[in-house]
Amino acid sequence: MKLRRQRMGPLLALVLALLLGLILPSATAADGVVHLYYFFDPGCAVCHQVHEEIIVPLLKEYGSQLLIDERDMSDQATFEYLLALESQFKVTEPGIPEVFIGTDALIGDQPIRAQLRERVEFYLGQGGVALPELAGQALPTKVPTFPLATRTPEPMLTPTPLPSSGQPIYLAWFYDPGCDLCARKEHDLSYLTALYPQVKAERFNGDEDTALFQYLCQRAGVPEGKQLVAPSVFVGGRALVAEEISVRAMEELIQPYLQTGSAEPWAGFEEGRHSAEQTIIERFRSLGILTVVGAGLIDGLNPCAFATMIFLISYLAVRKRRGIELLATGAAFTLGVFLAYLGLGLGMLKFLTTLPILSTIGKWIYGITMLLCLALALGSFADYRKAREGRLEDMSLKLPDYLRNVQRRLIREGSRSSRFVLASFGLGFVVSVVELACTGQVYLPTIVFVLGLAEWRARATAALVVYNLMFVVPLIAVFLLVYFGTTSQQLTKWMQRHAAAIKLGMGLLFLLLAAWLGYSIISV
Repeated sequence: MKLRRQRMGPLLALVLALLLGLILPSATAADGVVHLYYFFDPGCAVCHQVHEEIIVPLLKEYGSQLLIDERDMSDQATFEYLLALESQFKVTEPGIPEVFIGTDALIGDQPIRAQLRERVEFYLGQGGVALPELAGQALPTKVPTFPLATRTPEPMLTPTPLPSSGQPIYLAWFYDPGCDLCARKEHDLSYLTALYPQVKAERFNGDEDTALFQYLCQRAGVPEGKQLVAPSVFVGGRALVAEEISVRAMEELIQPYLQTGSAEPWAGFEEGRHSAEQTIIERFRSLGILTVVGAGLIDGLNPCAFATMIFLISYLAVRKRRGIELLATGAAFTLGVFLAYLGLGLGMLKFLTTLPILSTIGKWIYGITMLLCLALALGSFADYRKAREGRLEDMSLKLPDYLRNVQRRLIREGSRSSRFVLASFGLGFVVSVVELACTGQVYLPTIVFVLGLAEWRARATAALVVYNLMFVVPLIAVFLLVYFGTTSQQLTKWMQRHAAAIKLGMGLLFLLLAAWLGYSIISV
């Protein structure tokens, strides 16, 4: 009996190991190695930056413990596999680039920068993880683009075109330069045209072909609030706008025309040009001063400018700066925002929105400002506790220790007020250019189009100036409140009496701004 137990022991251990292998295939299959996918676009500057700054250093650091399969999403078969992965991982807002590791999907450069190293460490601690797999779908082969890609070069595959009648289906695609969503949806369009060779896509710049854009929006019955919003796609008399666009949605859009084909959506534009232009002019005329004022005020509450402004104020407060320095800094930041939007609206700075690095700059500003808002929220909550305990003299909105060195360096290098004021102007300018890279508003494109019509140019210029003045009113209001709050004895005494409530409110505001910026990073 004892001998039988001794023989059964190894057998049971083997059965248990096999069962565990079935239950945890990713860990055992990886054999201590972490495998992951990195999907990129060869024309994407951010993708190359992530490759050089994140992927390459990780490969050098972890050596044989990390294998990264880098995939070019412009390869149609690879893009089809990516779509299936996104579906399996329930990715609702695709982006560029994308990483799939274990059970995690990191979409966009900021999540990759922030989380990839931690995820690699986590899965190494789990004994490694294999590449995510799709049931019933083989991994396409490809020619790696990056020199450190780990797979052996093999011939590319393309999706097998579906049978068709051969009758062309013409499609109009509208994009805006510098628009991240446009760049991502462009891959869906490329995949569609590869799958359906009869689809003939014509691309139009929404900033330059505004009248045609308006004509097609009218023809397809696009709601007023979604007109002139990029990206947009038009087939026959139907349209998809912005987030509505996907491979599946576009397949449904072309389905009625697979046998009969579809004429160019823009075919009747010359006959309808006047009507489209008049619609834009009538929209402009109907805006009225109150509508322009309201649009400017609403658009002025954009997350990055607002959060950056609050940080500037808090930074000056930490430095014990008051009165005229606050006013000068606020005026410089606000002037930078105003001149940037005015220059963009007049077309003098349009080239800036096409710069590939613009999106990266914007996300770095978002990320840094989000972290600083979180730090200031912690300081506000600490002051709230002190105020509740009656220790008002101990209150001091301080940055956490890990940020104090940065603070001291900034104080040392920018101790002169003129230097900080100039930096505030530059920051306001850059933030504004980033925010306008892919606007979804209909009012500003309308004003900009009318600027090109000689008979309306003076009125449109005035409307643009009013719009931009209203855009910076929230900034002006906050800076003035802070200025008077630091110079008015009565207001200072009132704030001291309600210090706890004010500090609690500030903490909650900073948390809200941080969440707002975090959402902006993910969605941009």
